[in-house]
Amino acid sequence: MNQYPTTAVPDLSQRAAVAVAQAARLRGAAVALRRFAGSVRYHPITGQRPQPTVEFTEAVTVLEQVLNEIQRGAADRAQDEAALASLGDGVARQVRRDHQAIEQSAQVAAAALQVLRGVLSATDEATLDAPYGHGAPSRHHPGALCTIVAERVEALAVALESAAVLKANLTRRAR
Repeated sequence: MNQYPTTAVPDLSQRAAVAVAQAARLRGAAVALRRFAGSVRYHPITGQRPQPTVEFTEAVTVLEQVLNEIQRGAADRAQDEAALASLGDGVARQVRRDHQAIEQSAQVAAAALQVLRGVLSATDEATLDAPYGHGAPSRHHPGALCTIVAERVEALAVALESAAVLKANLTRRAR
């Protein structure tokens, strides 16, 4: 029977609750992004561009806030890894893998959000001189980009929830 050492494991359940709340906020923002994506009218040649709604703007603000919180939480994740390392090498590897997934997903979501912002803020008019081929301007549809950002955000939410459940279970087991 495995007997885990009774070490001073910090109360990770509170951090797990925060991570689950962040994941819920991310999922809500993803829903708003997908809703906006379904209503976007974009035709660069005629100049028809999407007008961000209040819901979309609020969703982007929520995404920025959560991504900033995740970046600031890197030190907390390192403390969690150090505290849970006493439970075994396999546990430490799994926790580290989950933390890496969170960090990677956050970077990918932030990059996708940055691309979306660039497309929405672009004011240049498209021309008809090279609609096809290698010389064609790269025109990303904002609706498609919203869907891509929503997908990245949902992947981040899954990573946050996975790490939160693992840490909460390990903390309970260590007590």
